Amino acid sequence: MTEQGDRRPPPTEADVRRALLGFSELIRRLEERELLLRNLPLVLGRLGDLRRLIFEYEVRVTERLLPIEDPTERESRRIVRDAKEQSSESVDEWAKEWRPPDDQSTSGG
Repeated sequence: MTEQGDRRPPPTEADVRRALLGFSELIRRLEERELLLRNLPLVLGRLGDLRRLIFEYEVRVTERLLPIEDPTERESRRIVRDAKEQSSESVDEWAKEWRPPDDQSTSGG
């Protein structure tokens, strides 16, 4: 695990663009030399690094992978969800056969 002080700054748009172009250049050069298929482990390693960079950029910089919503919209959805749950619970409760509570005995003593 890394300590808080060891954290790198989030990738910039230029970092992502440079990494994408570098990856495409790697593919092009390997293909030109007919070495692409022989170097799949290298390509997969670089692709993994690229995927991590893009994911980090999307999450930390653009927040596009995270749901961005208005807090009032979130609250409205919560209210609707709670109302549906209550309604469902009420329907289930009314569908049950009524029985007197166990603590009320009918025996006369």
